[in-house]
Amino acid sequence: MIDEQSGQDELLEGIGAIGRALSEVNGLQETLQRIVEFGEDLLEHCDGVSLMLIGRGGVIDTPASSSAVAYESDMAQYATGQGPCLDAIKEHDTVVMADLETDERWPDYRARVLGLGVRSMISFRLFVTDDSMGALDMYSRRPHAFSWRSQLIGQVFAAQASVALKAALIEAGLQTAIESRDVIGQAKGIVMARHRLTADMAFEVLTRLSQEHNLKLTALAEQIARTGELPGPNR
Repeated sequence: MIDEQSGQDELLEGIGAIGRALSEVNGLQETLQRIVEFGEDLLEHCDGVSLMLIGRGGVIDTPASSSAVAYESDMAQYATGQGPCLDAIKEHDTVVMADLETDERWPDYRARVLGLGVRSMISFRLFVTDDSMGALDMYSRRPHAFSWRSQLIGQVFAAQASVALKAALIEAGLQTAIESRDVIGQAKGIVMARHRLTADMAFEVLTRLSQEHNLKLTALAEQIARTGELPGPNR
């Protein structure tokens, strides 16, 4: 009992340390990569972890993976439109594949990835933002690699990953917003100086030019800030 309790305490301390480490990572891509690396180290018999994200418009991507096997397995799911990771996102649940040799739920996916050596995997739904969903996918070359205990540990880690990922996405969005605001401010200043307009009038000019030239306001502002010139009439 003492040894069992000691092992549990050590595991909890390790998971807590991972949470602290993720909170100290700077930048979205670095956060994504650290999540998959920590995930592979966390579970016994894990041979690769990938992080799948579905953003606005249903655009799906694997922005980070810890092994070629994990990445190629995700690519097979995109190509066939089926697989445990996609089901984890759709069903908002954890999906376990004990042995791909005998699991017939995803026949097209199965045919593609058996050759990669994948035998078992577990996918955890990530709760990220209102317009972005994801899954954390753990692969193994062994059948029945992930026990019930592994599933519990993975669920805790997936919750940590969701928190870290959401924070990184918010930070990246704020940085983009700040950069956009700055470049629009530069362009507005050029228009004000060139045509002796007020700030509101200059912004109206930028908005009109954006519509006339079918350019996003930020893209137009970047062009003006770079060249110092306003685009001519759109004929």
